[in-house]
Amino acid sequence: MLESTNRRLALNIGPQGAQLALRSGWLRPRYRLLESLVWQTQATDEQRGAALDALLLRHAKSGSALEVLVADLWVPSVSVQPPVNGAGVGDLAAAVSLRMGAVTDSGTDWQIASAPRMDGRFVASALRSSLMDMLRHQCQRHGLHLASVQPLFVAVWNHWHATLVPGQWLAICGPSAVTLCIAPQRHLEHLRRLDFTPADTQTLLWPAEAAQREAMRLGLPAPTTLGLCGTVPLAWRGAPGVYLGPVGDATGLWGVKP
Repeated sequence: MLESTNRRLALNIGPQGAQLALRSGWLRPRYRLLESLVWQTQATDEQRGAALDALLLRHAKSGSALEVLVADLWVPSVSVQPPVNGAGVGDLAAAVSLRMGAVTDSGTDWQIASAPRMDGRFVASALRSSLMDMLRHQCQRHGLHLASVQPLFVAVWNHWHATLVPGQWLAICGPSAVTLCIAPQRHLEHLRRLDFTPADTQTLLWPAEAAQREAMRLGLPAPTTLGLCGTVPLAWRGAPGVYLGPVGDATGLWGVKP
């Protein structure tokens, strides 16, 4: 039986490593970085699990809650169109399964999540079951309650979508890619991940021009502005008509900086 505690930990995890932070407060939570890990991108879940085991051994207390934020690169995502004359949840689930089959490895076991609706497109995502099993095992081993596991884009979208104005897209910047969250009718309908080069980070209008190309590809009006957050290159911050959200880096959603 878990010991009762109010202690809450937050874990960022992705291909390059992980960060563990201590959360305080509820309405306006603050996060204090405890330790960062770096691992090889080719590391196995077993190797990552061993590294997390040592990390949690140093910082975790039995009964604490753990919330996990997973890098978008580890979360295949698709836009799903509800089937015409769909009868209900079963039809939506079939549509999700069909779309996810096109972007996931059939030899891997996946856990799929979405917020389906019948009246328009929605985004579905998948997470490797082996990664979830590793997180559950570490929580059980250290007496932690696994409070939540969600992709970075979901956490950022939930945090900012209410502040977006009509025609504005949310752009989450990572070290080498931008995730565009596209919501023509205030519902998240499309997710596009665009790689960029070091040279692109020196081009003032690269984000706006890339978004315009994606709008043409999707048959949508170009965004009026971009809500940029994440690891935003300095050159992009001066682009006219581009709104800068106050999230300064990927982990800044939690107020944590390396």
